[in-house]
Amino acid sequence: MEEGPTRTDQTVTNARTTANEKIHRKCGCGWERTTTLRGLHIHMGKKKCGGGSHMQPCTAPKRAGQTNGIQGQVNNHSAIGPNVADVGREKEEERDVDEPQGANPVAPTRDPRTESSQRTRSLKKPLRRNKIKWPKANESEEWRKLDEHLSGLLQTALRGSVEAKLNLFGKILYEECSNRYGEVTIREAVARTKGRREKEIDDLVASRRQLRKRWRKADESEKEGLKVLWDEIRSSLANLRRAERIRRRRKRKEKERSSFFRNPFRHARGLLEEKTSGTLDVSKEDLEEHIRTQYSDPARNNPLGSPGYVPRPTEPSAMFDTSPPKLSEVRQVIQRARSASAPGPNGILYKLYKNCPRVLKLLWTLMRVTWNKQSIPSEWQRAVAVSIPKQQNAKTIEQFRSIALLNVMGKLFFSVMARRMTTYLMENNYIDTSCQKAGVPGFPGCVEHASMIWEQIQTTKREKKDLHVIWLDLANAYGSVPHQLIAYALEFFYIPDNIRTMIMNYFQDMHMCFALKKFTTGWQQLEVGIAMGCSISPILFVAAFEVILIGARQVVGGIRLPAGQRLPPLRSYMDDITCLLRTAPCTSRLLKRLDELIIWARMNFKPQKSRSLSLRKGERNDRVTFTIGGEDIPRIVDQPIRSLGRLYTSRLSDKDMGKTILQQLSEGLSKIDSSQLPGKHKVWCYHFTLYPRVMWPLKLCEVTSSAVSRMEAKASSFIRKWLGLPRCFSAAGLYGQNSLQLPLKSNTLGYRQEKARLVMELRDSSDRTVKEANARVATGRKWRAEEEVQKAMGRLQHQEVVGMVQTGRAGLGWSDPPVLWSKASRKERKDLVVSEVTRIEQEELRVKSVAQGQQGRWTTWEGVASRAINWADFWKLPQARLSFLIRATYDTLPSPRNLHQWLGTEQSCDLCGTINASLQHVLSGCKTALTQGRLTWRHDQVLRKLAEVLEKCRQEANSQRPSGSQQRIHFLRQGEPAQHSSKRPPSKPTNIRGGVEDESGPG
Repeated sequence: MEEGPTRTDQTVTNARTTANEKIHRKCGCGWERTTTLRGLHIHMGKKKCGGGSHMQPCTAPKRAGQTNGIQGQVNNHSAIGPNVADVGREKEEERDVDEPQGANPVAPTRDPRTESSQRTRSLKKPLRRNKIKWPKANESEEWRKLDEHLSGLLQTALRGSVEAKLNLFGKILYEECSNRYGEVTIREAVARTKGRREKEIDDLVASRRQLRKRWRKADESEKEGLKVLWDEIRSSLANLRRAERIRRRRKRKEKERSSFFRNPFRHARGLLEEKTSGTLDVSKEDLEEHIRTQYSDPARNNPLGSPGYVPRPTEPSAMFDTSPPKLSEVRQVIQRARSASAPGPNGILYKLYKNCPRVLKLLWTLMRVTWNKQSIPSEWQRAVAVSIPKQQNAKTIEQFRSIALLNVMGKLFFSVMARRMTTYLMENNYIDTSCQKAGVPGFPGCVEHASMIWEQIQTTKREKKDLHVIWLDLANAYGSVPHQLIAYALEFFYIPDNIRTMIMNYFQDMHMCFALKKFTTGWQQLEVGIAMGCSISPILFVAAFEVILIGARQVVGGIRLPAGQRLPPLRSYMDDITCLLRTAPCTSRLLKRLDELIIWARMNFKPQKSRSLSLRKGERNDRVTFTIGGEDIPRIVDQPIRSLGRLYTSRLSDKDMGKTILQQLSEGLSKIDSSQLPGKHKVWCYHFTLYPRVMWPLKLCEVTSSAVSRMEAKASSFIRKWLGLPRCFSAAGLYGQNSLQLPLKSNTLGYRQEKARLVMELRDSSDRTVKEANARVATGRKWRAEEEVQKAMGRLQHQEVVGMVQTGRAGLGWSDPPVLWSKASRKERKDLVVSEVTRIEQEELRVKSVAQGQQGRWTTWEGVASRAINWADFWKLPQARLSFLIRATYDTLPSPRNLHQWLGTEQSCDLCGTINASLQHVLSGCKTALTQGRLTWRHDQVLRKLAEVLEKCRQEANSQRPSGSQQRIHFLRQGEPAQHSSKRPPSKPTNIRGGVEDESGPG
């Protein structure tokens, strides 16, 4: 029932109901608002405007896809009522999009480029909407009220065709929400004025300058007094400057901490990332000319022609789902979307649709009509591009990158289409996943490609063979994809006609503007390229690029494995192409074919960002040079290259990667340490930002476990410092699952987990070529990942033989049944192996704790419930209390016994006189303190307050006993008949708190 559409477009109205309804109305002066007819009259009276858009309702013939709404006439007699916002644009849309089925085709003499330029000039000037002060996500009641209000308003206010409704949809939502919650005001930077202390410092500096001049001209008799004045000024100046430094340090600390608590992840990333800043310093005319040059394509309507031999795949066995979007599909997209994603031109976030299900259902109903009509609303074809600096103090256009912000409604619509297209291409095996792994679910593309490329290079070195590797890079890949190539790819892969029509209609009228702080450019039609930020762009790029890859793979075959399986000659991740072949002629032939296909697709390679590597008999050969696009490709010996997260240098070895990663870790730890955050929050920043950045190169690169141990020692020293722990604190206490478990993970454990995960991903890969290649995972001699994985698999198989074992005091069958190795899926097996590797590492840490006499004393405790501190406790616990808790558990507090052991001092207990008392004696073992009630004082104070309240309640309850004679209970003797008397309701017993007990019992 939920998947079917709800008809909301059959509202029958008349003049009286329309006048009292709040709908979107527009005046001839440009004023527009969701209001009643009376509100429009009030505006016309106040502003003394003609109100050209105020019309009486009339009846007009209903066209396809149009609902029964208010139809009126303006000066140009277009069938659009006063509830439609963009009168000028609606005329164009009604003519272009809403054309009847039997209309005459467009005359061939009309120039499409002239039409597009005229349509671009007729668009309204782009407006930048301010952000709305949305309610918080946990304010469910406020969101419920907003959902009811907006859904009712939309059902009343939306009139006209489905395109007009969807164009008004976001405007109504923004207007109502901005009026309801207000807009976010950006505080302008106020020029800072000098404070009292700074003014005093300036006065003292001026006085000192004058005093120095007087000193040069003074006699010997005056210099003694001037020296006294000089000392006084210098002392006052030093005190004031010291106080000013303290004030600035305090302000910096307050500012940094407030920034951290406002958005911890963004602040933590800002500590580690390279600082980028700057404002695009360019005039509006120059920027518009740059946009016009970049996104114009004179040959956009010219067919591509023949690409040569590119075999077309067979017809699909699994058909494309062309039914309208289901509500469940839209909800899945909404659920996966980020609430904090930037809004499009209409200013509406994903957050609104996440928290307003009724509004989402109305939008879904209109989406179904749009899908059936195969027409795209103009609001979905408008994007606002923002410029993001690439470096510090960026000013020129080349120093910025742009990203397009589109409306959420269109992104939802095309996300459903993109998911269906991905499923269609994968089920029919139209995408060769051994070659292209980007945009395809279920493949760790970067990991598999990087591992296989590195494995082929290392195998060639070991076996003393030949190999030629070419890394190719496209120039402006997303921004230079012609729309004709997308249309060719859609037809090439048998995409249904209605889907192709919607996609091409979407790109036919795509317009974008650039928004800067000072100005916003005009609309520019995207005649070439796809917008970065569009939800359907990735899969369209993959499909279009797959046509090129299919044609290139026909000229050569890949490297043959010993088992007879051939590896693909090309490995691609989006536009990053890597060629791997044995001979130079085959490599040149492949590059020539790729160059032909790229030229056919009207795109270009960027030779200066490409690299080449040649190996002859296992040694690097720098005499071979390859060309692409008429230019030589630089060799890797001249310039290293980073591809798919891995750095390739002329040494072709990872021996120096351990030092490089250690340096990266040390620099990151120093940056976090230099911040003004509390120690526990520095630990949080390390764990959630720096730690994952270190784990990625440790997973891909061949780093030994000894190098990882040095990294762990470096990180542990900073963690001890931030938590206020002594330097002798054991790593088993930091990272072990002990009696007191901290939410920290060691570098060694993370390294072993990632290597075990890499082994399982390569062994159980869905790509047959990766699975049969048997790529090695090198980790040194001390710890071998492949042997550890085999050990973990053996333990898991043994556990399956043993069966389910009950641990703890819970009853039999209380816990969830374990996942059996023989019945586990590929992902479950990988998780089982990683968890088993973690268990083995924890066993080693426990053995280390048992060998420690003092910090490992917790291993001898019996009947003590373990405590696990999570990150929520980390945030709540004060810094001093957290440090005390950790040190007290592992006996590293400065107790008299520890001080005697560390420093050789002698100290006795102040109460009982015990020499060098232990921590247990100080906390709970001193007999004098126990006798005096010192140890139980706080507990007794709490009990005393409870006793006072309970005693008062008891006295009040006893003084208010129910009056009346007490009825005695008559017990029956054996054989005595029962005497039935009139029953009365039993009196409700009262408790000592003065209240009547409920039926569930006291308390």
